[in-house]
Amino acid sequence: MINYHKYRDEFDESLDEDGEYSIGKNFSRLPSQILFEMDEIAYNEQLTEYVDLKKAEYKETVYQDFPAPIAYFLYQSEHSYDNEIHRLHLLRSVWESVIYILYALMLGEVNSKNFSLANFRVFTNQRIKADNGGLLGDKLGYKTEIMRRIIEYDQQNNSQLYLSSVIDINIFDLLEDLNQERNSFSHIAALPAQEAQDRFNDLNPRVLDLLFELDFLEEVSLLRFVSNLGAATNVRFHRYNGRSLQRQIYNKIFTPAEITPVLPILNDQFILFELNGTIFNSSPFIHFTTEVPDIKLCYFKSINRTTGAFIFEQIGGANREFPIQGTSLNGCIHTNLGNLI
Repeated sequence: MINYHKYRDEFDESLDEDGEYSIGKNFSRLPSQILFEMDEIAYNEQLTEYVDLKKAEYKETVYQDFPAPIAYFLYQSEHSYDNEIHRLHLLRSVWESVIYILYALMLGEVNSKNFSLANFRVFTNQRIKADNGGLLGDKLGYKTEIMRRIIEYDQQNNSQLYLSSVIDINIFDLLEDLNQERNSFSHIAALPAQEAQDRFNDLNPRVLDLLFELDFLEEVSLLRFVSNLGAATNVRFHRYNGRSLQRQIYNKIFTPAEITPVLPILNDQFILFELNGTIFNSSPFIHFTTEVPDIKLCYFKSINRTTGAFIFEQIGGANREFPIQGTSLNGCIHTNLGNLI
């Protein structure tokens, strides 16, 4: 799963901190070059050791910097579980959060760049739909398939999306495998504690590999607009990153050129993403509910076929699912996404 060679430059820099070695007048090489040229096997062994150590320490980075839903559930699965069955379900919530976050990120970037989905096909040559069974459906497998096809298409064509440059397509194989595992235990009413522990011990390393490969999420922020601080280009947000689901103050100064495309979404009705320096709307796919004096993050799950209400799941809340009428979600991106299909 781990792409060790992705870290070669970083590993070489760690070896080359003291500069080149010189022997006589005519020989000068960096330590990384000497090791690689003299013993490539030893070089690769040390590269593997370097990356494995980095991976072993990576949970702390997730706790501190990843979007809050992912960081929250990972921390809970390690430090705040009631029993082995609860722990296994918390771990399941980690990779489900990854799917929800990636899906909202991807559709948010697709929407912000007016990236056409008209030529896309999923599964058995099906067109992507904008309805309850398509982009607005509740099936995690369908979300994973849509994301895979978007990344594949963009990598093979114009590479318009930033996400296609930072996501390895193999990530979706792992997500599909984890979803199959999820389906195998989610509906078992009385899973034995030992079996739950065994499953956790099997799945946890795969989930940590997944997070390690998605290290670009360290730089991704979930935001909600609060106010302007005097000048229109000086903006205060609430940011939701790290293992707490509580808001943090985040002030950002834009240039006049940067603020212009963002102005239409600078209101408190949306959850926004900051990705690679760009801010865009992700509601309703990641949204919020108000609980005075705070707000609670939530995932969009599906549309009630009878009432037409949008069903959301509060992240980390006791009262998990609740409806919001679609008519109150003005300005959310699902409407425009329908125009891109």
